[in-house]
Amino acid sequence: MTKVSIIVPCYNQAAYLKQSLTSVLAQTYSNWECIIVDDGSTDNSVSVIKDYARQDKRIRLLQKENGGSATARNLGMTEAKGDLMLFLDADDMLDANKLEIQVALMLDKQVDMSYSAFSFINEDGKTSKMKCAELNSCTIITNWGLGSSMPPHAFMYKASFIKANNITFDEACRYREDWNFLIDCFAANPTVATMPNYCGAYYFQNKIGKTGSYVRMQNGNFIFMAYKAQFFHGKDKLLWAYRISEELWIWMLRMIKYRNTEIAQSIHLLPATWLLSAIILMPISIWSILVYFIKTYPVK
Repeated sequence: MTKVSIIVPCYNQAAYLKQSLTSVLAQTYSNWECIIVDDGSTDNSVSVIKDYARQDKRIRLLQKENGGSATARNLGMTEAKGDLMLFLDADDMLDANKLEIQVALMLDKQVDMSYSAFSFINEDGKTSKMKCAELNSCTIITNWGLGSSMPPHAFMYKASFIKANNITFDEACRYREDWNFLIDCFAANPTVATMPNYCGAYYFQNKIGKTGSYVRMQNGNFIFMAYKAQFFHGKDKLLWAYRISEELWIWMLRMIKYRNTEIAQSIHLLPATWLLSAIILMPISIWSILVYFIKTYPVK
């Protein structure tokens, strides 16, 4: 029977771990292991994990010094024994049938990876409309964050595909490591199956936003874009310049809305050559931005 390794990075998530691990225990598919990597938590996350591990021997705790979610996931991957892998954040949840349905799909289609639709869920348990994007190497590069984003636990990977292509979470990449991981996966030309009509993943959203989050989001995007630029070659360099040009439109709109000096300075995080290329492409990328806003904020 095919085994699934569920890898959960955890840092100070004691308040939400129970909902996440309860969704794992509720799975109708039984052949799984859940490796929870505590990344130096200072709250009582470890105590919560140990309680669940005592309830079910399939749940295993690994502990390490704080180093970020990429390091935690990589440690989990090295310890994983499953034929398939799934990455679940410590505050997110799985549908009870997720493993059963997705494993069956993976085996039937004999694919390297697959993904289901997902819904946002808030602290009151209310869910959003189901969402699913059509992903390929091009859309991962040009449209991630602009209508084509998917949470990590929507995906399932064949462990042999990950290992054969030496794909890991880049520990030098401190922003958008999930996006970076998927770029690397799709660069390896995987076979992919989708479940656009099945909501297998629930992505948790806090109802209280953090002040200045749009600044951190913008800075994080620019920092990641500058970092990742060095790894692209050929046509992918042009696609990446296009994605940066889309981000410049978002930056301009945030400038108009917030008139924040900190976000104004964030543009300096981009290398001059990439910034120039992106500016040249802005008249073309405006179309993508218009489509994104029309889909995201429909006129009623």
